[in-house]
Amino acid sequence: MRFYNVLAFLSTFVAVSLLPQSASACEGPCITNITNEYIERYATPMNTLMDHTNLRLASRFNLLSSTNCASHLKDAYAKVAYASLENAIFPSYFHGKCQQRTANGTLVNPPGCPNPDCPVVCGTPGSMVHFFPVLRNITVKAHEDIFTLLIKQDSESFQDVKTCVLNAMPTKKSPKESAHDKRSISRLFAAHISRSSGRHTYSGILPRENSYDDATFEKDLYDVLQLGMVQMWSDVCDARKDFANCSWEKPMKAFILQFP
Repeated sequence: MRFYNVLAFLSTFVAVSLLPQSASACEGPCITNITNEYIERYATPMNTLMDHTNLRLASRFNLLSSTNCASHLKDAYAKVAYASLENAIFPSYFHGKCQQRTANGTLVNPPGCPNPDCPVVCGTPGSMVHFFPVLRNITVKAHEDIFTLLIKQDSESFQDVKTCVLNAMPTKKSPKESAHDKRSISRLFAAHISRSSGRHTYSGILPRENSYDDATFEKDLYDVLQLGMVQMWSDVCDARKDFANCSWEKPMKAFILQFP
């Protein structure tokens, strides 16, 4: 009797195995590798953004140009980048099966699905390739959302930057320092920032004898970070040319299509 039960099980298993299988979605290694590939490619524009942010902090708070307070933002970004990007790309947009129901009720895969060019929004590599401009915009916007969270005044990363700036600010100036000296330094920093960051500039106003109250200081710091990160991001990625610096269309399409 056991022999016949085994035969029946094997017959059922073979029959099920031979049935047409639905298109597999991007999952497991596909999700992990694509997300990590984007993080690696975003490293270059991220470094550019951090450099601009450090220059703006130096200009606004009269810091040495070598001061790297933006490193706290970069460290915080590294902790949340993977989860934020994965969530933005996959469960939030590219998910589910690509099959469509015909007039007689049969589910079929549209031409090009699951690969290489699937015209249905679903969780397959072919869908990500077909809707690549959407995928690109998702990753750019995900970074903007991350930056917005990192520079919130009650965030740990903002407070770390605040501590860094306060520790790096020059000590109280000598009464002998003239107003002319301060204006000269301000113009020097303002000119440097203008050359380094295109049309975005920030005034080189120096703190008056480091006499900021905490609320004023935090507001000034937030304004610098808002301008230097969230607003500057569109320039770093080149929004005027469809985010050309944060696209990598050809290599990313090839990378995505490695997965079934």
